[in-house]
Amino acid sequence: MTVSTPANPPPPDKEAVLQQLERILASEAFQHSRRYPALLRYVVEKTLEGATEDLKERTIGVEVFKRRPEYDTAADPVVRMAASEVRKRLERYYTSPSHASELRILLPVGTYVPEFKFPEKPITKSERWLNERRVWAAALLLAAVVIAIGLAMRPGQSALDQFWRPVMTASPVLMVGETLIGVPKATPAGNSPVTEIIDPKLFLVVSEVNTKLAAYFSAHGKTLEFELARNVTLDRLRKRPFILVGAFNNPLARESVASLRYYLHLDTANRVRQIRDRQYPEKHWDAPFGELQRDYALVVRAPEPRTGQMMVVIAGLGERGTAAATEFLTNPKYMERFATQAPRGWNRRNLEIVLETEVAGGDWGEPRVVAAHSW
Repeated sequence: MTVSTPANPPPPDKEAVLQQLERILASEAFQHSRRYPALLRYVVEKTLEGATEDLKERTIGVEVFKRRPEYDTAADPVVRMAASEVRKRLERYYTSPSHASELRILLPVGTYVPEFKFPEKPITKSERWLNERRVWAAALLLAAVVIAIGLAMRPGQSALDQFWRPVMTASPVLMVGETLIGVPKATPAGNSPVTEIIDPKLFLVVSEVNTKLAAYFSAHGKTLEFELARNVTLDRLRKRPFILVGAFNNPLARESVASLRYYLHLDTANRVRQIRDRQYPEKHWDAPFGELQRDYALVVRAPEPRTGQMMVVIAGLGERGTAAATEFLTNPKYMERFATQAPRGWNRRNLEIVLETEVAGGDWGEPRVVAAHSW
């Protein structure tokens, strides 16, 4: 059991931790959910039993979320997403002044082993008042940050605005995504590989991507119309500019970049997702199924070869690649950085950009440009 020991009070005992657990799970932050209380209860009870070796992503996925033992943790991040939400809800719980003097149950980032500790000292009425003031101050600061982001995203001549200008000619802009993932599954010798279609429940990631893009377009007086790839025909794509999100979970994205220099390829024999370079066939960027230390994404701004309509493709090999590419296309600093290295007139040319991002603890890092092509 991982215990942080304060200077004065003794370490919390098992009964105290269990009582605090029940208090937390009965709070508004947890009582209306099944998934997050189940995860928190599991990791707390396993830690109290001394069974921290069971607190691995795959074990939790099987025991708590009823996944198959062989499930692909890279394609189905249910444990990482749930743990992230549990951390947020615990923070929300302890932010309330009424809980300030209670025993802490914490779930540090990068581990599924919780920590238990007492607050350093009892909270006085004056300190409680100060905490309430800090909560309000934090809320005001957050509002200021949101306003600042909105101002930063206002239409102008930034490199980011120049990138998006060709698809800003109509509103709403069609944004096509998908939620199903194709996972190659090996079959007995002599048979061809097949694809098993699963629903990885990546709705939190999808929501983050959608929210960032919607916020950028809204700041520019435009809206997005969301649609699933399975419901979209080529005839519909001929009518106005569009955005394709996803790679191997969006067949329209794969088909739309198939004839370009950089294109998407699924190596089913070796269970590897790839971005390949048609000009230099020996060059490719790989993301195997399973745990990733690095993810990649292909960003395209060009006419769709079959319809002639302007498109933007945001295609991560994994979901973290897509998330990093979305950050690249909504945070002005990344496109400004790209513009300083891009050839003259890049903003008026068709573009393909290959991005790389480090993956650690289930989170993605900053997107970096590793290859680019314009024509």
